Amino acid sequence: MRQTWLDSTRTRAVRRMNRSLASTLVAGGVLVGCSDEPNGLGPPVDVAFDAENVANSIFSLRFAPDNAVVVQVHTIAVALGLSVSANAVPAPGADAARLSIPVRRDRVEPRPERGAQDRVELMRFVRTSPLEGLVANRVRNLAVGRAVPIFPINFLGKEFVFDAGIDAYVELGDGGPQNGVRFELYVVDLQSGLPALPLAPVGFVDLTDVSDATSSRLQVRAFDTSGGGTIELADYLIDGAFASNANGVTVSLLGNGFVQDQNGRFDFDFDELLESDDVAGITAVSSVHRVVSAEGTDVRLQVAGDIANDGSQSDLTFTMDIDGAAGLTLLDLRVVNGQQDGEIRHGSHLEATVGGTVRNPFFASAGTFDFTVGELAALDEILFGIDDTLLFVSEVYVPLADLFGVG
Repeated sequence: MRQTWLDSTRTRAVRRMNRSLASTLVAGGVLVGCSDEPNGLGPPVDVAFDAENVANSIFSLRFAPDNAVVVQVHTIAVALGLSVSANAVPAPGADAARLSIPVRRDRVEPRPERGAQDRVELMRFVRTSPLEGLVANRVRNLAVGRAVPIFPINFLGKEFVFDAGIDAYVELGDGGPQNGVRFELYVVDLQSGLPALPLAPVGFVDLTDVSDATSSRLQVRAFDTSGGGTIELADYLIDGAFASNANGVTVSLLGNGFVQDQNGRFDFDFDELLESDDVAGITAVSSVHRVVSAEGTDVRLQVAGDIANDGSQSDLTFTMDIDGAAGLTLLDLRVVNGQQDGEIRHGSHLEATVGGTVRNPFFASAGTFDFTVGELAALDEILFGIDDTLLFVSEVYVPLADLFGVG
């Protein structure tokens, strides 16, 4: 039986404590065939509002950032980014002729708890400072119409397996795609992002460079071969195009495809434009995130506004449409320096207003009744749909900073 939001131990108190700054990347997307209506995925539906049903309809979104393929590609991209910048290192001892890619991630230092980040803090990466080296390198080459390879030539066509003795991916030999690399996939330890011990191989992931003269583009395809057959676990593209001017940098990010694991399948399409103005000290954000959750619920999250490059202030608008078995629910939220103001509509009816702060929201009924404790918790879960979506997008885009950002 599928777990519901009410079964989870991640209560409001737990999920809102120990919030920390997250250096993550946000992006968004438009799914082919979506409605042209500005504030919805389709016409209002005549289904009575039930906050708990809406919360259940997007419950699986919290598992999307922890998708087994996405987590391992994150670890691989970080390792490759660090390793490629140092031209990789030889494997130790008798394996010195083989390439070795150290992970450099502490197994005892867990990844941040989901829900530990403030949704505004999840946007901080858009200051683009982690992309400065990448932009300088890409712009120099793209200015003369030359595609920039993601991987060094001695990596192409290679296959890597994980060596738990040295916490590194080591070259197994040829076997990877012609324009990319192949890594063995394992049962993953979600706390560290590393393959779980003892190692349990489940398949492989191919990272293929499909860049052209206008953008850097990575294709990710993963397969489960543990059952004797071959099951496709993921197939998605992430793309980054960059330009600079006298005032700063413009970054265009795209991504689309799907991932799946034991927690279900997530289809997504991202499209985002980040315009950093170093003179004004702000980054303008314009993005749309589209995710079809494991329950089949269609979630569309739009983000627009400005963030100060030094993190001192922000003015962002979040618009989320949730279209599923519980009907069409619309959330409009403006967050200015942590203070929020917004409303939740179901179909064409106003159901609740939202106030307070990001860390301590306040909900007021638009009707003559007060919300029950269970309904308030469900409304909070609906708000956390924003955070879970942003976390998923940021995890998918990790290679843009850690892999594309070198060379």
